[in-house]
Amino acid sequence: MEDKEKIRTKCTFSCLNKKLFVILAIVLFVISAACYAAIFAPEWTEFCPPRYCESNENAFSKDATYWYKRRMQFEKSLLRCSSYRGAELDNCYAEIRAAEERKNKVWEVRQEEKYRTTEYNRQYNKERMEFYGINQILETIKK
Repeated sequence: MEDKEKIRTKCTFSCLNKKLFVILAIVLFVISAACYAAIFAPEWTEFCPPRYCESNENAFSKDATYWYKRRMQFEKSLLRCSSYRGAELDNCYAEIRAAEERKNKVWEVRQEEKYRTTEYNRQYNKERMEFYGINQILETIKK
């Protein structure tokens, strides 16, 4: 009898340990999932080129002024989101991220256009100077 009682007690303790282990595993999983689901506010550095992240309004640099104004707008958007909680906060941050990514795409297109225009003007001026140089040589030869 005593042997059966010892076996039953051992089984109870081992079953209890297994149950505790399973419960602990579930609790840890829930905690890790909650941490993963934490809502993080977007950071300005996610969207801004490093050289403009701390820029101020600048009369000499249109680009610096552009990024300064965007940062001010970004910070106002974050303040607007601060009144939300849970899924609404997550949606608000997602809207900010999407808007900033759209603005970055527009910025990149404009920068590409500016680069092409600058290259075109350089090439045009180079050809014009070459033509002017040739005309100067011809003028000198005629004299």
